[in-house]
Amino acid sequence: MPLKLLRGEAGATEPLPRLEAGDEPELTEAYLRLFEREAGWPRRGAETGLLGLDAGFTAERSLRVAVRAASIYLASHEADITIYVPPKRLEPDFSVELAQYIARRYTGNGGLFGVSYDRCPPSAAESSAPKAVRAPLGAAGVLAAAPVRKAKSLEDMLKKADAGFSETLLRLIDESGRKDAEVYKAANIDRKLFSKIRSNPAYRPSKTTALALAFALRLDLDATRDLIGRAGYSLTHASVMDIIVEYYIENKNYDIFALNETLFRYDQPLLGGA
Repeated sequence: MPLKLLRGEAGATEPLPRLEAGDEPELTEAYLRLFEREAGWPRRGAETGLLGLDAGFTAERSLRVAVRAASIYLASHEADITIYVPPKRLEPDFSVELAQYIARRYTGNGGLFGVSYDRCPPSAAESSAPKAVRAPLGAAGVLAAAPVRKAKSLEDMLKKADAGFSETLLRLIDESGRKDAEVYKAANIDRKLFSKIRSNPAYRPSKTTALALAFALRLDLDATRDLIGRAGYSLTHASVMDIIVEYYIENKNYDIFALNETLFRYDQPLLGGA
């Protein structure tokens, strides 16, 4: 994976400068120098660039700057970068708006972080919608039988199967007019993984990879559900990860590095990878 965030106490390979508040450009440059030396040529693609976040900033602010620097570096380099973040130092509800969005939609047992939330109340349109009417009972007191339809053979159904994930993805990339490299970099996945997907029509990516590619293509929610559905996945309000992805898509924020930083803060899987 080009950019990976892990919790742990790994020190930087080179001491980062002690900076004053407001010196984010200087810290960004310091990270870029480390990326260039540790992840650049001739070791391009190696799992290097293991950084700590001790530069006189708060962990939250330092993480934001490090992720921004990594996104700048990875836009023009093929490399794997891992950033180690001190454990138990990041508050998950750093965005009140996002926290409220999750709270309104989360339906998992036990609630989020041990707090139980109810689903959003039904909208006026939903509450006023006519209820489904049951079919009339027949003389024997059972539901009237529906018209009998001739069952399709398995062979007929297979002939009419929808296009798979790989075929649909490649079609969407062609329609977008973008190059493959633009898409897989925007999806935070490497060239080898993208090549597997491109060369094997039956390849089934992980959910995080499927979502990352939908995100890279800037698909709306319906198109995202359609694409990941072709790999056997769905978006659900029982998953905090899914809700956060939905939030970013609804707000048309397709910066996968910012999304992954948010997922990391909520202890959710990051998008991209295998």
